[in-house]
Amino acid sequence: MAEQSTSSNVNITDAVLNQSPVIKDAENVTINYTQPPSTSSSDKDEWNSMRKLMKLCISYLEKVGKLRLQGVSAKEEIPVVHPIIHELNYYDKDTVPVDERYDPKGQNELFKNKIKREVCFQDLLDQKGKFISIVASAGSGKTVFSLRLAKAFSDLHRLCIHLKLMDANYEEQLTLRQLLLDNMFPGHSEEFYTACFSWMQKNANKIVLIMDGLDQAQYSLKETSPNRNYNACVPVKDLVFNLCRKHFFPNSLLIITSRPHAVLYLPEPARPQVTYALGDLSLEDTKKLFLAFADEDLWRKIYATSSQMLSMCRNPLMLQMIISSNIDPSEDIGDISTPTRLFATVMENLKGSRNIRFPKTMDELVLKLQVLAFDATNNHKVIVTDKQLKDAEIDPTTVHDIIVQLHAPKRLVNCNLFEGSPTKFYFCHQTFQEHLTASYVVYGMPLEEFQDFVETSLFQEHWTVVRRFVCGLLFDLESKAVSGDLLQKKAILKKHLIQQLESISEKFMEMKRRRVSTLSRGDEALRDKLLDLYVCVGEGKDSSIATKAAEHFPTTIPLSQPMN
Repeated sequence: MAEQSTSSNVNITDAVLNQSPVIKDAENVTINYTQPPSTSSSDKDEWNSMRKLMKLCISYLEKVGKLRLQGVSAKEEIPVVHPIIHELNYYDKDTVPVDERYDPKGQNELFKNKIKREVCFQDLLDQKGKFISIVASAGSGKTVFSLRLAKAFSDLHRLCIHLKLMDANYEEQLTLRQLLLDNMFPGHSEEFYTACFSWMQKNANKIVLIMDGLDQAQYSLKETSPNRNYNACVPVKDLVFNLCRKHFFPNSLLIITSRPHAVLYLPEPARPQVTYALGDLSLEDTKKLFLAFADEDLWRKIYATSSQMLSMCRNPLMLQMIISSNIDPSEDIGDISTPTRLFATVMENLKGSRNIRFPKTMDELVLKLQVLAFDATNNHKVIVTDKQLKDAEIDPTTVHDIIVQLHAPKRLVNCNLFEGSPTKFYFCHQTFQEHLTASYVVYGMPLEEFQDFVETSLFQEHWTVVRRFVCGLLFDLESKAVSGDLLQKKAILKKHLIQQLESISEKFMEMKRRRVSTLSRGDEALRDKLLDLYVCVGEGKDSSIATKAAEHFPTTIPLSQPMN
């Protein structure tokens, strides 16, 4: 099998150079080729150098392209799973919030009115000569997806160079050749790099360039950059801009992955021709991935006791957190049966980290992160800047891109707390921001301010997810020793939650008295809020609150209006 694989790689290399016909069968890919006639030694040098470069590319992808959950040992071979992919009308008005403005909706909801069609993995492989972008939220698997694309393009006899832009934040100026070849594949001769780059310029239609993580670049591409020639030694942002506008390698296929906002910032000349959004995994793929890392007993347990957690598992990062927290739940939390308990366990495990360089205690760091999260959510942001971290007396080098080791006894779980550039930071998943925001409201906000916040803000749509966590944290206090302020906060929250339920229920009872049989579009939002309030009740484990809330569930709710 090893010899067969090596032979296949050699044939694929020659096919890149020749674009030879491909014959596929169930087991192998056989590529028929003949070396083209060469009339000069330079042609032969390019041929031999490109064979070597193709092997280097394939070796790189085999090394970094294996799917794994960070630190969680797989108990079987990792299955191939793909997120749902949609092609978007991306540059329509209000596609996504500018600067990834905080919105309690999920990624799929943000894009739902912009979807042109659902596509499959093969649709991306069929693209030629375009600039396309792939956008997704944190934890959706953009990097893994891009590596799989790179491997698939290599298998389809195309030279594919995969470059992580976070690793290409060079301060010095450099040429395009240095960016794509010298720095990607160091240690080779000048003749090798020259020959490869010469071939690439002549055969751009046979090249695929994948630049992963535009949002993790330190530079901004908001402004246009001048046209550069292939040999110019310039800032990296000029090279990337000229690639995006197809000034370099105009017939190549260029793919950029990013969080949504960085692609929206691209100036008109450098915007992608096609944009795809990665969604969640299908339920079938979710289960496949879950069972590769955990037992089916855990899947059944979650399905039976907290099925809402399965929908969270459709995001690969959240799947990791759910599995690792169930492997090593916090003794203070109990069963991981609600999202609130899940994130409380993750945060407790983070406090036990041995690999953090914050000079004070983890408790003090978490308190600072809670304030940062609340300020960001309150100001409709999901971005935390380098300056905000410094103002909070957090050295970014102790937080940015650190590996935090959760203290699972058998399977160690690593979690990047932040993603992003050194001047902009993101919580690794928006739900982390929402949980930390709720933790500040419960544990950090003064009592008088809390009462005003509950009365004026907490039950607005903006705070939907935060509200669930606030209810989960406060309504789950009955088994813990709590301070007087927390008990008062719990009483305040309970009072206003019941008032909200009572008010909405009364409106539905009035509809019943008026014999209203179908909801207006506006009343559908009222129904959704009612159901969400009962989700909030379910986040806690206080039976007295659940019993009181049940008294205010309306006996009938009119149906929605039929779709036209």
